[in-house]
Amino acid sequence: MKFVVIGAGKIGETLSAQLVSEGHSVTVIDNNPAAIQKMLNSQDLMCVEGNGATADTQIEAGIKKADVLIATTAHDELNMLCCIVAKKLGIERSICRVRNPEYYNQIDLIKSDLGLAMTINPELTAASEIARVLVFPAAAKVEVFGKGKVEVVENRLPEDSPLVGLSLAEIYKKLKLQFLICAVQRDQDIFIPSGDFVMQAGDKFNVAASHSDLERFFKQNGALKIKIKNVMIVGGGKIGFYLARQLCELGMRVKVIDKDYNRCTKLCDLLPKAVIINGDGTDQELLVDEGINEVDAFVALSSLDEENIIMSLFAKNNTKAKVVTKINRESYSYMASMLGLETIISPKQLNNGIILSYVRSMENASSESRIESLYNIIGNRVEAIEFNVNEKIPGLTGTPLRELQLKKDMLICAIIRKRQVLIPNGNDRIDPGDTVIVVTKEHRFSELKDILE
Repeated sequence: MKFVVIGAGKIGETLSAQLVSEGHSVTVIDNNPAAIQKMLNSQDLMCVEGNGATADTQIEAGIKKADVLIATTAHDELNMLCCIVAKKLGIERSICRVRNPEYYNQIDLIKSDLGLAMTINPELTAASEIARVLVFPAAAKVEVFGKGKVEVVENRLPEDSPLVGLSLAEIYKKLKLQFLICAVQRDQDIFIPSGDFVMQAGDKFNVAASHSDLERFFKQNGALKIKIKNVMIVGGGKIGFYLARQLCELGMRVKVIDKDYNRCTKLCDLLPKAVIINGDGTDQELLVDEGINEVDAFVALSSLDEENIIMSLFAKNNTKAKVVTKINRESYSYMASMLGLETIISPKQLNNGIILSYVRSMENASSESRIESLYNIIGNRVEAIEFNVNEKIPGLTGTPLRELQLKKDMLICAIIRKRQVLIPNGNDRIDPGDTVIVVTKEHRFSELKDILE
């Protein structure tokens, strides 16, 4: 497929790299020559220097032969104008980045006028991801499938866990719950484990189950943490606003710290239930004075990755709070993980999954199955994909799972049938109407039948 991406910033750069890696043709438009040159040096794509909101620039980039336009600049108005121009030039599908809450709340009114297939809001997506983690504090990350019926939760196995030294088969027999450990990272190695896989202290693992079974899983292993009631957020930008609004709606007590006085004044009007503090969140004395030792969760959302890491390390080493860190640079994410920061949020990576699930659905000309959602887990080295099964798939549906010849490093970790969640065994089958969640390490799937050898 052919894509025109407008904007060579963090979102555009990361998304373009992912699309190229999946074999798509990508042309990037940006009016910053340095950003254009950086992408040309690092990626196998075409670039056009110019204003992406003009017809001439889009035509030069090949918009008339493109399948999708993606507008990812930092300016909502510019992104929407780019989509209008592209629609006039004949593009049928556009994806628009809209960050301003006022615009985003009314985007449905003008969606058809803009020719939008979908909108992305990295800040809102990141805030929702953080909120899910704070609702389930035992988890480092939480991905939701089947409209909330199944969750895939990431955690690290502590040295004193009763699961250390047990095989997965022994764990399933011991706990007698409906769950599946579907991916494990040990040092730099990634495993899609079978029943004879033995868990070790320090393993980072992902477990799939319903929310209630996950709570029982962590409770039986002594890892279920207290419910979070008090949250401190450093950074009152768009993510901070979206997050504080969601947490206040959930009944949590929220304190937001930001060093921009004008922004704090605006937040006071937007978030009447939150406490807004004008100050520098990197000032450790300020954090202590504002009660960091008494909060249940600390969220670092400043615009600088380095600041977020430093603040998070201070909170981790001096409090018992659940610590969440926003990091944009992938190299910093790895470093932060090595320093012991478990819950790391990357807005651009979260939105990549949303766009890629849409792109792969477009690639799939078959009506047998459709990708509903796609998440990258275990440091973006494993994919968890949700398929909707629309009709019979020859050789797959109606056949016991034990009889299927599945590809290596791939696991069917859950089946949702109507309102029932099945953690499948060899006797279960996939039927039309099911939602199927697949975890894979090395394969790129756009259709459910691709899981077969």
